[in-house]
Amino acid sequence: MLFRSAALRALGLALCLSLFGTVCGACGQGALGVMPGVVNDPGNLSLRRAILGFATSQLCTEMRKRSVPLRLRDDDPVTGRFYPGSCVAQELANGNLFLQFGGSGFIWTNLTKRMTFDASAAVEYDHDFLMDGDTMYVYFRQRSTTAASFTTRLIEQPAAVSLGGVSLAQGSAYANALGAQLVKTELARGFTVIRDDDGAVQFGLGVIEKGQRPRAPYERRDNGKLLLANERTEVHQEQRDYIGPLEITGSGEALTLTVAVDGAPGVDVLLVSRGAGEQWLQAYLTQPAPAPFMAAPLLDEPVYSGAPWRRTVPLPKGQYYLVIDNTSAAGRTQPTTYARDDRAALVSYAVEVGDAP
Repeated sequence: MLFRSAALRALGLALCLSLFGTVCGACGQGALGVMPGVVNDPGNLSLRRAILGFATSQLCTEMRKRSVPLRLRDDDPVTGRFYPGSCVAQELANGNLFLQFGGSGFIWTNLTKRMTFDASAAVEYDHDFLMDGDTMYVYFRQRSTTAASFTTRLIEQPAAVSLGGVSLAQGSAYANALGAQLVKTELARGFTVIRDDDGAVQFGLGVIEKGQRPRAPYERRDNGKLLLANERTEVHQEQRDYIGPLEITGSGEALTLTVAVDGAPGVDVLLVSRGAGEQWLQAYLTQPAPAPFMAAPLLDEPVYSGAPWRRTVPLPKGQYYLVIDNTSAAGRTQPTTYARDDRAALVSYAVEVGDAP
């Protein structure tokens, strides 16, 4: 199906990631890990709700700091992202969390190529968490979705887009109605977010049992650095992935990037400030052809297929985007073009933040 729900599940994932940004710092996650039996007791839901309640006031601020990777299927590589914008949070009388939130994003499919969209929803979540040692598993179970919307902004390959003879061109009423229904369907699956005591976060659809983990390309390293991202992304010819924002919270810190490329000769790895990155991203969401640089990047290096590439980049306090570029409009590499053959780059990457060397 054209609007395979991967593009839409992002709404709920954005919520989950944002809540994690504040709840664990407030509650003292390490202390909770000392007494998991007490915390996990089914009779102590009110205690767990009170701990989660610390995050509510900052939830929307945290949500707008993050983007969410999108996949066509749960175990597939990333093929798009959702960038949250608007957000209103409210704790209901029954203790559940009511969220109204929305934003923009993109997804790549072989039928549409790049498709960009705006989406929003209003959802009531029954939320809870369990401890597995020092690791926290937070569960979001949808109780109701009172509103959902989806509007296509750009379909790169519109001529091929139809379903059962009905046009799904950008902005069509049928496309938008179908997208809105899939928003509701995906949100109904619920989400699990896993946070380690050092602040590293993973997430997955549905209920992930305590002690289980989603798959990731790299093993976590005990090196004193915070792991911000650990994913595989599939970047097709003349496409990009805008990863971030990635935050440096103090002075004397650096991002360490680990990248490995398969399936294509190489890609360009670029690092830009959040302001420049978001200007560049807006062009990507609205223009069929990828735009060239809009500001000088802080890092611009080719990465070729083969052994993993690693760089440590000292940066001042601020927020940044990591851009994986497989276009002819930026960077030093040029995608190899084959007739009727899109050689997508499968890129495994990890981003860590720690002390600058």
